[in-house]
Amino acid sequence: MELTFPFNWAYEGTVDVLYLDPSTGSEMSYGSLQQGGTMVRETFEGHHWLLRESTSRELLMSVVASQPPAGFPQVVIVGSESSTDPLKAAVWRMGQASRERLLSACQLLLKIFQNVVANPGEPKWRSIKASNAAAAAALDVPGVLALMTCAGFEQQLVDGDARLVLPPSRALSSIQDGLAQLERLQALLHGLPPPRESLQSMQQSAQLTQTARTASSSADAPSHRCAACGSGIENDLRRKLAGSGEIGGWRTHDAVGAGEYRFHCPKCDVDLCSKCYDGWKAGTSAHQAGCTLEIIAPITTPWGGSSYGPPPAPPAYNPNRRRGPWG
Repeated sequence: MELTFPFNWAYEGTVDVLYLDPSTGSEMSYGSLQQGGTMVRETFEGHHWLLRESTSRELLMSVVASQPPAGFPQVVIVGSESSTDPLKAAVWRMGQASRERLLSACQLLLKIFQNVVANPGEPKWRSIKASNAAAAAALDVPGVLALMTCAGFEQQLVDGDARLVLPPSRALSSIQDGLAQLERLQALLHGLPPPRESLQSMQQSAQLTQTARTASSSADAPSHRCAACGSGIENDLRRKLAGSGEIGGWRTHDAVGAGEYRFHCPKCDVDLCSKCYDGWKAGTSAHQAGCTLEIIAPITTPWGGSSYGPPPAPPAYNPNRRRGPWG
């Protein structure tokens, strides 16, 4: 996985690259990445990674490792343009502008949002004339119009003038969210410590931890289940071995274990574990007689298949067999 962190005024200069351990929910640091830099990390498909600002601990994005085309890395651009939160995506776009333009736009937006919060019933702060020189310069910064739209402003034509109007029916919560993002941006533009991790970031982190745990539990589930006793049969190890370099070689059984044989009945389309298979042969199993069961060895090769057959019987001991120099 190749991580690239482009320059952006809306973010701290350094982010921490963290692996999310699904079993404990802990975050393990795998280094820091500075703006303008690139980092390469080896990972396995399905692993969860988090990118946090180093000081505020704000969660910038989460990444689930996927299998890229052969010979290519999974490319990740650190940023919120593709974020599910349109407000953060708008601020990320603003952060790509020059500092001078951004300072002027941020100062005007802060004044507007602060006045709306302080005087929610005052109409003049809920209507901005787009042709005003300061407003036009701010709206020319990419992301500003998107941020104001997310905050609830609507484009309207009032007495022939193009305006951005915040209807009285709109709740202040969206304005307050926008104000929090602008205050973060203002602090970063002036080199001040940004606010600590937001509640939204904390909630998102908790949700990601739960998602990772659920995915891990699903991966730990046995590949098959016995129709007679309900116990798990770990017959197909390919999922557990994915990315480990152990698939298809003799090292598989030494490193992970041989797995379990399963005994499939094509007629009933069910599987039996080895214990219930022995019971079926002895006539004590709940599975009906008269069926023919296929013996399927543990699958550990990428291409799978079920034509392995039972394990070979050991050769009979022959005391007269010639032995080599090693016995």
